Amino acid sequence: MSVPINKKSLVCVEYPGRVKNVEKMLETLGGEENVAKAVYDSSRRLDLRFRPSDPYCRPVYGDRFATSSLLVRVRRKRRVRKNRSTEGSEEATSGSSSTVTMETAAPPTSQSSVSSPPEDEKVTYNTEVLGIVDTTYRFQAMADFQYLPLHRTPDGRTVQLYDQLMLEKLEGGAFYQQEVPLFLPPATFSRIDTPQNYHYRKDPTHKKGYKDPAKYFSSSKLIGVARARRPHNAIFLNFKELQVPTAPLEGAVDHLEKYKLHAEFATLKKLFEDRPIWSRNAIQVRSGIRLDKLKWLLPLCGYYAVTGPWRSLWVKFGYDPRKDPTAKQYQILDFRVRQKPDAKALAVKAKRSTYDYTLPTVTQKPQPQPIQIKDFVDTLGPGPSRPGEKHEGRTKADMEKESTFVFRPRVLPAYRQMFYQMCDLLDPRLQALIHENDGNETECMEKEGWCLPNTHAKLRDIISAEVGKLSEGISRGAKGKSEVQPCGGPDAREEEEGEEEEEEDDMSDSEVDDEQQVPQDSDNEMDTEMTELS
Repeated sequence: MSVPINKKSLVCVEYPGRVKNVEKMLETLGGEENVAKAVYDSSRRLDLRFRPSDPYCRPVYGDRFATSSLLVRVRRKRRVRKNRSTEGSEEATSGSSSTVTMETAAPPTSQSSVSSPPEDEKVTYNTEVLGIVDTTYRFQAMADFQYLPLHRTPDGRTVQLYDQLMLEKLEGGAFYQQEVPLFLPPATFSRIDTPQNYHYRKDPTHKKGYKDPAKYFSSSKLIGVARARRPHNAIFLNFKELQVPTAPLEGAVDHLEKYKLHAEFATLKKLFEDRPIWSRNAIQVRSGIRLDKLKWLLPLCGYYAVTGPWRSLWVKFGYDPRKDPTAKQYQILDFRVRQKPDAKALAVKAKRSTYDYTLPTVTQKPQPQPIQIKDFVDTLGPGPSRPGEKHEGRTKADMEKESTFVFRPRVLPAYRQMFYQMCDLLDPRLQALIHENDGNETECMEKEGWCLPNTHAKLRDIISAEVGKLSEGISRGAKGKSEVQPCGGPDAREEEEGEEEEEEDDMSDSEVDDEQQVPQDSDNEMDTEMTELS
């Protein structure tokens, strides 16, 4: 027996309750319009409000699941013959082409009905497949805490505040002058709506010599501490401090032996011999050393500049850039794509966005954006477009890795906020500005360093003009001349075109993970690096 299948796609909602009235059930789901919005947006959860008329009702959310089920309708028909007469008999109809008919013998009648006339009964089942259920919404989460607008009077009575809070018609001035208890519930009480298992454990046993953090450390270090922090023994230096460190701390040297990092240390030491000041981002790309090893190795090679023209950079031990005018080529430049009325059309994405901060109404938050390279071919000449093809001695793969700290003409920055060292600005116009006062440097300033006043602003103007020119060419429809290469692997996904930029005040370079992708979970990467090394 074969049953033809109607391939119509259907959506199932497993309603957490007994449905007696379909209209009222749809009202708790926000109506057909709200259900349709949830179906067409795969990242949206379906909300159910058991008190739809109450604006303070917190919903319970249903999650979307991919299923492969069939919706089958079965109709049961009875055919009865009395006293062997043909009266009342029915001919079995074939129905539609998607209907299958089966006949079964009726169950035996009860022995108590002896006086009733003999009956010959047959039951017919008509089976019809209405469609394929490929999406199902299941309400497996818990509703948020319900906080009702109630108030307890001095005499002990509980009264509701709906009439005093909700406007149903145009009210006069007396309505707004009446005394109403304060009722300002938050948008959500709980971030998590799924139950979590809390594994109770016995108090841990410690080795001899263990120091209780509550007794030996300040209270500021006890919040959320599962164990005492492992110091990385990094040395931090402010611009106004007179003496620079000349050697690492003893604890940093101990880590070299403990983690067997001699080969990586030799590679890193050679980099600092060739160039005395580096960003951690550039070091990782040039050396290929993973970040979990760099955090132990960097305190062995140099100190960390916290403020000044070389802030957020690692400086070789014993080297004082404030006394060397040639060190201006290693100064930091904080560049940010400027906000304009048409900023959303720019081809450069923001590192972070307000879309990253969502309520439990969605089940899938936006993924971190992969690093992107966009080469725009115009009158300035083509860039490398195919893997392995070299341009100015560099392959496209190399340029993709270096895009997080190197600026090149005809290549858009990886993000809307970038931190470049001046030696990594590979544009003749920028280098001419940087070296405009070579040989005439007199004093190193905390803001401008060894450069002339207003040099940073001029550098940003040139880079902004370059970015605007490339973005304008791409937005005009030069799709055949632009190329996007994500560096995050085949699973990396781009964020939406309409993503908005969130202003950032961090003053450090972006970090790179093992595949040269910048992490997105830190609002201030300089603070993050200092915290990791403290």
